Amino acid sequence: MKPEQLLAGTRFEHEERVFGAPWEARAFALARGLVEAGICTWDEFRARLIEEIGRADRARAAGSAASGDGYYTHFLNALEKLVAQKGIVDARAIEARMKEIVATFDEEG
Repeated sequence: MKPEQLLAGTRFEHEERVFGAPWEARAFALARGLVEAGICTWDEFRARLIEEIGRADRARAAGSAASGDGYYTHFLNALEKLVAQKGIVDARAIEARMKEIVATFDEEG
């Protein structure tokens, strides 16, 4: 599915560039799919996202986190925690998959 299709019916539908990278569009698509499937609501996801952004802000203020995390990094963290909370995927499976992805990028150099 193309990013512009994912945005149909949202306030971003006619924006030229909403996502900075393909993975951001995929993260958005996953969140939208969870909502459309009735697994969670946008309010539920938004609350998790607000928690993630707040946690990162507090860590940055305490000097214990890098300032380079963008919005969609927090979006993805919120999504990962939500699917773990809902029992869709457990945290260990997410971590294992992330290690596989990182290894793939390392191999590509």
